[in-house]
Amino acid sequence: MSVEPESLPEFCRNYQDYQQLLQHQCQTLEVPEPEQIAIESSFQLAQKIAELIHFKSKIPFSEFMQQALYSPGLGYYSGGSHKLGAGGDFVTAPEISPMFGKTLAKSIQQAWQDTDNCVLELGAGSGKLMVDILQQCQSGGCLPKTYYILEVSAELRQRQKQRLSEVLPQLKSKVVWLDSLPKSFHGVVVANEVVDAIPVELLMQTEQGLAQGFVTHNEQGFKLEFEPSSFSQGWRKRHKETCQQWPEGYLAESCELRRDWLKSLLESIEQGCVLLIDYGFEEDELYSPYRPQGSLQCYYRQKKHSMPLALLGLQDITSSVNFTRLAEEALGAGASVMGLPTQAQFLTLSGIEQFVAQPQDSDTMSSLSVAQQLQTLLMPNEMGQNIKVLGLSKGFSGALSGFTSLGLNQV
Repeated sequence: MSVEPESLPEFCRNYQDYQQLLQHQCQTLEVPEPEQIAIESSFQLAQKIAELIHFKSKIPFSEFMQQALYSPGLGYYSGGSHKLGAGGDFVTAPEISPMFGKTLAKSIQQAWQDTDNCVLELGAGSGKLMVDILQQCQSGGCLPKTYYILEVSAELRQRQKQRLSEVLPQLKSKVVWLDSLPKSFHGVVVANEVVDAIPVELLMQTEQGLAQGFVTHNEQGFKLEFEPSSFSQGWRKRHKETCQQWPEGYLAESCELRRDWLKSLLESIEQGCVLLIDYGFEEDELYSPYRPQGSLQCYYRQKKHSMPLALLGLQDITSSVNFTRLAEEALGAGASVMGLPTQAQFLTLSGIEQFVAQPQDSDTMSSLSVAQQLQTLLMPNEMGQNIKVLGLSKGFSGALSGFTSLGLNQV
């Protein structure tokens, strides 16, 4: 069901007005303006969300984030924008150094001693991690039977196929792209910076109590409003002691959709282990009263900011992972928790040092020296402390060196 154009708010009633809105947003953020084809896609998405709000009067922030990132053909991840690397919006560990993927390959091969030698990578990005893992497995004489990739972005899927054809054409038969989770997977699942882009609900401590974030609009654009709801009231009851510490104006994110996602993932795994690599915290730290602004962040052309309603469909929207809740969901689903080291701990325990002296291939984002690559991957003020690796297993009796004597404090 659609509405007449005159029923839409002024900012997205016609292309010219919407283009002016995007230009103003870019000026505010001090970023380059998008190309015309990107503006047209964003315009269509704005009209779609405006129609949803027309019929519902408001939508939860999680629904807005879902549309902004994953609306078919229009969302940030399901559309055609260039996302990763020097010319994209953000940089991940595989783009920094091949040492990341090579070290991860060691853990995968270690896991294969107790499960099938298959890999399922969720959200494979530019394909850099896939190539690094396969190259290391090939040099070690132990290739996977199949390397599965589940990728929602058509643009990224094409980039992955192109990179595989250019770098490892002899292994093209090993890689299979999926449209949905397999029904009964045996092997190792890898998800690098995937969970942080699963939609969240926004919460704010107000004078009236805990309120939920909703997206509505006026004639000038989308806007975020907070009001008490059955969801926020229920969340407060479940986290009463935590909420009592929050000052008025405190912002936080709730991760129910991420727990549902993990439950579905674990249901698809018959036997094996899962490596979730992402920015995040354990719950006490994430919801500390000393973190009053929450963790929601947006990325556009290498600029980080906190305007999630801007540049609709053209920017990444993420928030830190609540690893405590994911671990609890895993335990409730019959899985085991292997540990939660920082990325620096995991890579060091897994033996990243053995790759330092090796020649680094040219298939990387930048010309950083090996020392600079290591610093970015391992140092606390870079990725080393901020990114963690949650290891989960199901019907798996093996052990991975990256999780030696490390675990969650609260689970």
